[in-house]
Amino acid sequence: MPTAKKGSSKSAKRPARKRKGQDTHVIDYEPESPVIREHEAVERRRRGFRTAMWLIAAMIVIGVGWVTWHEALEKNSQFLLKTVVVNTEGTLTRQQIVSATGLTEDTNLLTMNLREVRAKIERLPQVKSAVIHRDYHGMLTLDVVQRLPVAWIECPKHKLLGPLTGKGCLIDAEGALVPCDVITKDYLAMPRIQFPELSEAVPGRPSKDLQVHAALRLMEKLQSRAAEGQVALEVIEIPNPWSLVAHFNGDAKITFGVDDLDPQLARFDRFMHEARERKWRVATLNLISRINTPATFHETPDVTGLTLADVASSPPAR
Repeated sequence: MPTAKKGSSKSAKRPARKRKGQDTHVIDYEPESPVIREHEAVERRRRGFRTAMWLIAAMIVIGVGWVTWHEALEKNSQFLLKTVVVNTEGTLTRQQIVSATGLTEDTNLLTMNLREVRAKIERLPQVKSAVIHRDYHGMLTLDVVQRLPVAWIECPKHKLLGPLTGKGCLIDAEGALVPCDVITKDYLAMPRIQFPELSEAVPGRPSKDLQVHAALRLMEKLQSRAAEGQVALEVIEIPNPWSLVAHFNGDAKITFGVDDLDPQLARFDRFMHEARERKWRVATLNLISRINTPATFHETPDVTGLTLADVASSPPAR
């Protein structure tokens, strides 16, 4: 190629670019030949053989493990259920709780699902919670907390009748219905809650009615006063959504509102203190009225010193 002369204004010609598609060479880095294909076939056979051997070895290990587990653990009499200890207090007996679990003497404690057994026990409406322990020596311990009843609940609409009718139902402090299979003297001594408009009666489920919970709170507070010498509570009637009527031994009926029980109980305490001092035979008392609380009596009460005329005519204290 001629070069440009020195001092010439013309530059040297550049080499022309190659056009696409001219003299393109492709190198095959993986050429196939009979020898290479033979080597690849031999390598595939080796990999397949190794894979098959690993699968056979894994199946042997799994089989030996299953046989060992089945013979040494599942059939081992050391892990079979021999004794069930039930720690509980309430209406359910030990036999009823064990029967609800569905366990037999052939049950293996290793393979037993504790969560399922606990769920079966807690499905009983008398049970509040359950805890299960196993010691792998044939003993299973059931710690069952039963719902302790505090009163009877009566509702003809749901066929919940009196204690001695054979269709009575108890209720615990949380408002959950507790079926009664055996009636004891302690149960007969419990007060009754009469609620004709009870919304639902599902055993073991706390009631959604606010009046029921208000009646339980009132019952608890009145029973604590009965332990201090006041008259005993027999029935709490729920005649409507806003009032509770407490029936006491001695034909006294005290009406409370469902809200703000503490101020009403304070006025109740003052009134009953005066009634004991003056030996009143109270028939009714309505504490919903905050001013001029109405009261009736079985006999003419002694109100000396309580009327405004008596207070005005009494001599001044010295």
